[in-house]
Amino acid sequence: MRDLQTDITPPRSAEVLVIGGGIGGLVAADVLARAGHRVLVIEAGDWLGGMHHSVEIGPYSFDLGAIFYEEEAALFALAPGLRDLCPQVQRVQCRIDPEGALCHYPIELRDLRRWPRARLAGAVAAMLAARLLVRPDGTLDRACVNRLGPVFYRGTGLRDYVARFNVSPPEAIDAEFFVDRMRFVHRQTAFAAMLRAGWNGLRHGAFRVKPREPLRVRPRAGYGVLFERIRARLEAAGVRFVLQAPVTRIERDAAGRMVVTTAAGAFTAGTVIGAAPLDMLHRAVFGTASGFESLSLLTLFVSAGRFAPGAGDLLFNFHGEGRWKRATFYSRIYPDPAIPREYFSVEVTLRPEERLTPEAVFAEFAAQCLRLGLGEDLRLEGAVTTPQAYPLYRPGQLARRAAVLERLAQAGVMPVGRQGRFEYLPTASGVARRVQEELTRAGLAHAGRDGQP
Repeated sequence: MRDLQTDITPPRSAEVLVIGGGIGGLVAADVLARAGHRVLVIEAGDWLGGMHHSVEIGPYSFDLGAIFYEEEAALFALAPGLRDLCPQVQRVQCRIDPEGALCHYPIELRDLRRWPRARLAGAVAAMLAARLLVRPDGTLDRACVNRLGPVFYRGTGLRDYVARFNVSPPEAIDAEFFVDRMRFVHRQTAFAAMLRAGWNGLRHGAFRVKPREPLRVRPRAGYGVLFERIRARLEAAGVRFVLQAPVTRIERDAAGRMVVTTAAGAFTAGTVIGAAPLDMLHRAVFGTASGFESLSLLTLFVSAGRFAPGAGDLLFNFHGEGRWKRATFYSRIYPDPAIPREYFSVEVTLRPEERLTPEAVFAEFAAQCLRLGLGEDLRLEGAVTTPQAYPLYRPGQLARRAAVLERLAQAGVMPVGRQGRFEYLPTASGVARRVQEELTRAGLAHAGRDGQP
């Protein structure tokens, strides 16, 4: 069946053309097909799924992004049986704190028990004062200080982590990042949440934390298993795909139809949905850059003779050293006693103009691990760089983004999803909801779908 599907010659015209075959584009295609539209999806790369992509190296498949899904993840609605292909695991998240110790992730009050009482009391007083005296100025730095106070903000390593994630000082990042990416800080530092945690600590002698729900994880064989099924299901619903077709021009012809020129030829449609990077859409329509910057993601594929058992399945870097932000341990998520080494990926965000070699970044990572006693006998097994992985939230971008999105809409392109709308959406389900919302608002989604892809 797979061969028959790939032999289908895609049409040169469609009712709706979707640019981008990542999660946003696939959800858009699903929503549109269910609403009865003839849909054509154009993807620049040679695979579907965007950052949901696996690379085979050695005994494990490595990934370019997160691999966990909640039980009712929107991705599972794109084809029958996807949830059953994804094993259930109990995710263990840890972080390296500023002192080099392994702690829980995200930041939890129980981790602060190691602080001297005077320091802890001073931090609480500083946080209360900041809530009253520190006024937000639109930057991430001021938003964090206002919420946590300067002692908790720096002492927990959170300032180092957000600077590492954005490859910029927090005072050069818009406060919108706090809302979109750091909601856990807002929830855990609410007065009611802190009072409950403190009361539990006094009452039980320890901070009781509710066990996390188990999550699903992509198949051990990699994402290809999932996205082959998604493609087959969408093709059965009438959706057609063109891969390896980067877009170079988008314009309206004399008859009012949209013409999308790609490396694979030109395609026409009545409506164009842009689930590709916002800057690419802007260049294709107007011939100029959008003015927005995106961060690239360098993913190192690493093995080790030994790594600290207390590092969990996911390890975040809140330490003052190192460019890397997160490590994902495949040998722990998919354990195999016959494989003696640990295998994991290490993520590093890069500014668009940065040209760091994987070898240089790995050498720094390995040296830090040795200094902190975390791992030994580390080897670089491979690396992949993903351009335009995350939006870079510069101050004041919200108003500028709205203006650019409106210009594109007037030119006949409707941007959707994380990439198209230049919006940090941390989960695939969040992307799916936003795509559904935009298509429903535009009158392109089926009225009876209740927001579900």
